[in-house]
Amino acid sequence: MAEKQENSKNAVDNQKEVDRIAAVRELIFGENMKEYSSEFADVYNKIKSLKESTDKNLNEAVTNLENKLSDLESLMDHKFQDLNDDLDKRLADLDDEKADRRKLGKALEKIALMLQE
Repeated sequence: MAEKQENSKNAVDNQKEVDRIAAVRELIFGENMKEYSSEFADVYNKIKSLKESTDKNLNEAVTNLENKLSDLESLMDHKFQDLNDDLDKRLADLDDEKADRRKLGKALEKIALMLQE
């Protein structure tokens, strides 16, 4: 029984020692730990802000590219339609004039050159 009381007293003494060490640690490092926590919170907030800004810029860039691609597609459709109309007109002119193959070949060459540009 005396041994249990001794062990109990040692445990209480050990706990008091641990509490004193914790109190000293808090006195020495407590302020620094609060500063570090504050600095980490600031860094986290800056990272979060930069991520949101980057996501917003990325979404704007994607939208801008989609709009430009749509405009380019529309321009190309219009250009091809113009070329088809021009070909139809020239073919009609050739039919009207009963033109030879040489004129038809030159007209097709011009259209090919226009497509390459």
